Formats: sequence, C-alpha cells, structure tokens
Amino acid sequence: SVIDVYERGEQVIHLCREPLEEGSLVEGAIDWERRFDFMQQHTGEHIVSGLIHAAYGYHNVGFHMGRDTVTIDFNCAITPQELREIEAKANGIIRENRPIKASWPDAEALAALPYRSKKALSGDVRIVECPGVDICTCCGTHVASTGEIGLIKLFSAVKFRGGTRMEMACGGRALKLLCDLFDQNRQVSQAFSVPMT
Repeated sequence: SVIDVYERGEQVIHLCREPLEEGSLVEGAIDWERRFDFMQQHTGEHIVSGLIHAAYGYHNVGFHMGRDTVTIDFNCAITPQELREIEAKANGIIRENRPIKASWPDAEALAALPYRSKKALSGDVRIVECPGVDICTCCGTHVASTGEIGLIKLFSAVKFRGGTRMEMACGGRALKLLCDLFDQNRQVSQAFSVPMT
C-alpha cells in the first residue's frame, strides 16, 4: 500500500507501508473507488468555483478534501440565497453531462485563454475546462464528463477570515450524507411523534 507520494527534485517518491526489496518487480493498482470519489469531489469543486467566480467575481483561495466533505474558501461573503442558486446551477450542469477537457496549450494559446488562476504561469501548464463553466490551471484528476459527478450538495457557507468557507460533497459522498441526514430526521420525527420537515 502506498501511504504517501512526494517529489524530490525530478523524482516522484512513493512511500509504501512495507519495505520493498531493491531490484524487485512491483506491480501497482489504483484503488478505483477512492480515486473516483476524489475525481467527483475535485471536478465538483471546479464547477462550484467556476460558477461563483463567473456570477460574483469571487476567488477560491483555499480547498481541502476531508474524509466526509470538501471545504472551499472564497474571498467574499456568500449569502444563503446565492448558495441555493449556485447549487441549482451546478446540478443543472451535471444533468447536461458536459465533457471535461484537459490540455497543455503553448505559450501563445495560454496567453489568449481566460483561465481562472491566482498567478501568472509559464512553461508546461495544464488547463482543465468544463465548457461554459470553468477554465483553470490544474494537475489533479477529474471525471470525463459532468454526469459522472452525479450530484453536488452545498451544505453550508459561513464567515471565515473575512470571506466564506463553504462545505460541500459530491457524488457518492453527497448521497451517503443525505441518506444519513434523512434517516436521522426520520428517527427524531418518530421519537417525538412529529411529522418530518
């Protein structure tokens, strides 16, 4: 099992749970369930960040993929109404099943692209695009089309360091959380003999 990966100069180092004998042949396999979950979360973040940037001009200034949810930090306040509007638009884009495109444009093409980035870049730059939603620099893994995300659920947007921290989940994570919340609501409803809301 690979437990960490990092770069040392030009080398990519894989830290394994157990030592390997020097010179031995090793075959690797991706944990597809984990990888696909990360692809759903990451591509969903692109859609949400792209929609927020296009609608309000806000910038994504932080991103963390936690065990259950993803948090994204934006540099401005996001209202509950804006949160609902972004979530509806994001899920509409999922239903449209738009392709996700990755490219390495040359310097001239890169200069002409209206990509979302925090800094000027040069050299080999990977651009990831969800047509009509987002174009940004990214070296991560993504689904092939928006339909593979399945669902985007924005759970909260709270004030954080002068901006907003949003909590969200996509795909299988979002479905599991929503099912758990529904079950919890049903149990509370039955315990207190009140209708579910």
